[in-house]
Amino acid sequence: SREGRPARYPKIDFCEFPQGVCSSDETYGGELQWMIGLFEWADRIQTYDKDGWNFIEKLKEFCDGGYTDFAFVDAVSGILNIGCHDPPCQGFSNSAVEPHNKRERNDTFQRFLNEFKVARNFPPPPPPTPLPSPAPTYEPTEAEPTTAAPTSIGQPTEIPTSSSRPTSIQGRPPAEAVTNIENALKSSRSRFEKFLLKSEYPTGAWPSYLYTWRGFLQALRKMTTGVGPGEKNWFFIGDGESPNSLQLGLINLASFVAHGVTQAIKYDSCDENNYEMVDFRYPISNACGQNGRSYQDDMCTGGDEGEGYECEVDSSMEMYGVTHARWIGAPPPLYCGDK
Repeated sequence: SREGRPARYPKIDFCEFPQGVCSSDETYGGELQWMIGLFEWADRIQTYDKDGWNFIEKLKEFCDGGYTDFAFVDAVSGILNIGCHDPPCQGFSNSAVEPHNKRERNDTFQRFLNEFKVARNFPPPPPPTPLPSPAPTYEPTEAEPTTAAPTSIGQPTEIPTSSSRPTSIQGRPPAEAVTNIENALKSSRSRFEKFLLKSEYPTGAWPSYLYTWRGFLQALRKMTTGVGPGEKNWFFIGDGESPNSLQLGLINLASFVAHGVTQAIKYDSCDENNYEMVDFRYPISNACGQNGRSYQDDMCTGGDEGEGYECEVDSSMEMYGVTHARWIGAPPPLYCGDK
């Protein structure tokens, strides 16, 4: 905002105060952590197109294929976690690795589809062809020959229903698509809260404190109606035109939520968890990067005006996480500072 550009959160300097993502007034019961996740998904996952693997094309194939090829979810796990779509593979790392919690993410994705009855939104199949009439029990009579020419069979007038590739992935979603996805979510709010917005504590499973239905819906609306994403980073919820538009949006949302549950909501944590073990220990160096990444060297290559959105490296900065997982034996929040 100091540079005169519109800012969604002008009071938070994310370069000087990175902890603001997880410890500001916009976080607890709010929308900020949801906005960060949705924005990254729109910027990094929806635009993924490498070595013949295009995210939107594969999402369409999964939808048209009747939700059977769950290798799609594993590929998305790879893109999210290690930067490549065919794990084990080299993405952020110098060696081929598997994404963290791949199986759990896949299970959560399938649970989303089941709980929200996504498959039931498809048009019903055509009725079966009726059986032929039984053979007559009487002798046929001779019929007079007809002079009419036989009826010719023309080309079919319709083709099988198939969702065309959305033509404007990064464009503003049409109002119809926004309305359809919100109505589908609101009608399933109780299931969403019961099965997805639950966190695990030593005393059992409880409603998440950080991740709420209200915060989620606010963030999604802003990432689909033009308040939050800038000019092109829209969260894809369908094109509003193709027969399977709503299903495409729900599958994209299921992929996003599956990642959110696995990485954060399950633990009611906003900061990155220290999960990568080295010699059976959780090293403090994980704060500098996990899965082969070096956070200090990350560059922002998207944005409405090109590169230059990453923060300058401040070697004197110290940062402490404010949230962390609570599984038995879980390490404390991550800490990063000058060596």
